[in-house]
Amino acid sequence: MRRLRAAVIALTWLAVLTTCSVERPAAPGEPAPDFEMELLSGERVTLASYAGRMLLIDFWATWCPPCVKEVPELNAFLAELDGEPDGGGVAVLAVAIDPTEHDKLADWAREHDARYPIALGTIEIAQDYGAFQFPYHLLIGPDGLIVERLMPGYHDRDELRALVDRHR
Repeated sequence: MRRLRAAVIALTWLAVLTTCSVERPAAPGEPAPDFEMELLSGERVTLASYAGRMLLIDFWATWCPPCVKEVPELNAFLAELDGEPDGGGVAVLAVAIDPTEHDKLADWAREHDARYPIALGTIEIAQDYGAFQFPYHLLIGPDGLIVERLMPGYHDRDELRALVDRHR
């Protein structure tokens, strides 16, 4: 039953993504689209909240198997950053685009031991950033410009580290 529910949710999102008219998402070298989202902690974050630091954004969903597989990799990557002075000047933000209630998403994050900040995103934010397949990662520079996008799909901690290190 759980797999059927996940498949229905995935197909619904696919239908939404493929039928929406989308302007061209911001490209590397262009300003990152502004956002305001609520974190699972209840705090609100904006793009300006991360000014002066690089920001790795991970667009994901609970129904996405590679996204679930990445949870320990993101935890490990964040732990590496926490071991550096000032977090290495890098912040991580996971943007959930599930049509799931806050409490259910918080329960999911606890069950899967996600230790990084998770924001409740929207399909519009995902589209603004060009996130049409998940997981989808991009790096925003300290100046708010998009630095680089990774190909959609699973990326381990070494790939995430390499992305950040290329732009330090």
